[in-house]
Amino acid sequence: MSTGPDRTHAFPWQALAQTLRGPLLQKSDADYDKYRHVWNGAIDRHPLAIARCLDAEDVRATLQFATREHLPVTVRGGGHNVAGLAVRDDALMLDVGAMNRVEVDPASRTVRVEGGALWRDVDAATQPHGLATTGGFVSTTGIGGYTLGGGVGWLMRRCGLAIDNLIEANVVLTDGRDVAASEQKHADLFWALRGGAGALGVVTHFTYRLHAVGEVLAGVVFHPVDAAVDLLRVFREATRHAPDALTAMLVFTTAPPLPFLPPEAHGQRVVALAYCWSGEPAQGRQACASLVDWGQPWGRHEGVLPYAAWQQAFDPTAPVGDHYYWTTSQFDALDDDLIQALLPLAEKPADPFSEVHIHHLGGAVAAVPHAATAFSQREAAFFINVIGRTGEAGRLAAVRDWVRALRTTLAPYARAGMQPNFTTEATDLDAGTHDPVTRSRLAEVRKRYDPDGLLTPVRSS
Repeated sequence: MSTGPDRTHAFPWQALAQTLRGPLLQKSDADYDKYRHVWNGAIDRHPLAIARCLDAEDVRATLQFATREHLPVTVRGGGHNVAGLAVRDDALMLDVGAMNRVEVDPASRTVRVEGGALWRDVDAATQPHGLATTGGFVSTTGIGGYTLGGGVGWLMRRCGLAIDNLIEANVVLTDGRDVAASEQKHADLFWALRGGAGALGVVTHFTYRLHAVGEVLAGVVFHPVDAAVDLLRVFREATRHAPDALTAMLVFTTAPPLPFLPPEAHGQRVVALAYCWSGEPAQGRQACASLVDWGQPWGRHEGVLPYAAWQQAFDPTAPVGDHYYWTTSQFDALDDDLIQALLPLAEKPADPFSEVHIHHLGGAVAAVPHAATAFSQREAAFFINVIGRTGEAGRLAAVRDWVRALRTTLAPYARAGMQPNFTTEATDLDAGTHDPVTRSRLAEVRKRYDPDGLLTPVRSS
């Protein structure tokens, strides 16, 4: 049974504050509003208090306090989860954002990262050594929630998902124990952490495997939207047997006033090809040619650059504080019927900032056996993320309706299930992110490690 606060109960906050090295923020404190807000400006919730933890001892003290007081807990790392799972009304927020140290061991090609770090923190530490691991498509994403949900990114087809590179996780459990989970120790917990979407304990450190990745061949090519049907077909064929070093996506977006685009393209709906080749650049130019050089684009910007620089290229498209509403669908194929169903809504969003992202999987992602981790979507060939975004709160309802309409339109062609990191709907978060066997196994692991349901989210959309 999940715990829940008694609104008539006066919690002994001073007792918790005295045990913490970091500050405990309550509603009357000046920084409370700053830390209750997350990346998605549509999330407006009020925790009872916010524990700004500085180390594992602070995490342990916070969880022990919550256990004694039967108080539900949410965990905030980077705060980038679109559903806003880091914050909940009438709960205690455990904020590890100040725990962001990164330690690189170049000899063993590993990196140990505190749970509050962002991917740009990791990249900044690993890139001087010519090393990297799979991180988010946006560098401001926190490592914690991203990894626990699976972790797709530019390196995934060559290097695997973030969870495929996770070697060990240090976890503070709700009973106060601090355990190291790996293939050899607490293997059931380690399985669940890799794609189970959290709610098992608080991960204070992640240790990842690193790969030799220095410079990449990457870029973006903008096409007029009336080329979308043919470009999607080319994308379908080019990715069918693409080398693992190539990760690409198509994006229906509104062209910004970039200097390499003609003025008549500015503000127009376009379909953009974004790609990253993480192998030898000369080989990449040949391997990517059929996709990258196709058609008569409006403009392009590409070249050889440091991986960390490319990792930040799309940060401006995900500003903190805008209002977001997302959904995701998985597919075995991009057949012509699916393409025709997608186009009318993808071309005419409810807000110009809203986008549709078409991704391909395969490669190292598909090479890992389905049951090896709690991530349920390895077998999909493609996935489509519908990224509803608006800078105006009053337009969010229309954006949400547009996202849901696209989800409904794509449903007849989609596989069951979706990736946890891209879902906003409560029903999806509860039942749509894992197949029944995985969901049942996760429930047993959660019962073992969080028997009182202290960290079990109450889903809110």
